[in-house]
Amino acid sequence: MPPPAARAAHRVVQEALTNAAKHAPQARVDVRLTHTAGATTVRVENGPAPVPAGGPDVPGTGLGLIGLDERVRLAGGIFVHGPHDGGFAVTAHLPHTLPARLPAAAPRVVREALPPEHRHARSRARRALTLAVVLPLVAWAVLSAALMGWDIHSARQSVLDPGDFARLRVGQDRASVTRVLPERETTQRPVAGEPEGPGITCAYYAMTADRFDDRSGDAYRLCFRDGLLMSKEALAP
Repeated sequence: MPPPAARAAHRVVQEALTNAAKHAPQARVDVRLTHTAGATTVRVENGPAPVPAGGPDVPGTGLGLIGLDERVRLAGGIFVHGPHDGGFAVTAHLPHTLPARLPAAAPRVVREALPPEHRHARSRARRALTLAVVLPLVAWAVLSAALMGWDIHSARQSVLDPGDFARLRVGQDRASVTRVLPERETTQRPVAGEPEGPGITCAYYAMTADRFDDRSGDAYRLCFRDGLLMSKEALAP
């Protein structure tokens, strides 16, 4: 055989035996070379696998067969492959003289579709994986939004209007002061010395609920003694 045809024949046998060992272990494999004056035909057949291949039958990429088709075509030959008697067969017809015009590529063998139960199982697995990834993200986003909304709502209920704060006077009774105070105290309390002593209590109110305001985190502190306002202060962290 001329070198190009010989190399192509060797590659066809090599790839076919590799595929048979991978997909049909211990199956009978026949390799036949038929020579004529002008061409050599290589055919490799394997029967069905007598033992399982060690796991589910996952189809290969088919790139090896595509590569063989191209190699044989560049040698001027024709490559055919497909199922045969429960097994698989590849055939390469290799001329001894390179033709003036290379033949067209052999038609591709369309893979059989997966059985319905396999498709359904793969679809269920894909959905389960998607849910396993998406649900925690959605739950985290919803929880974060809820916490942020609650935080904003709580902050607004603890804001003391600057005008109301300015109108408060030391010595006012607590009842009259309470009428202008918001519903709740702020949780952000600046670090500052709080008056201590018998009958003294202090309350803290936010200056703003806007996180982007320069006063965010600042607070008003009102301290009472025996029911009367004893001090009012604007505190920064």
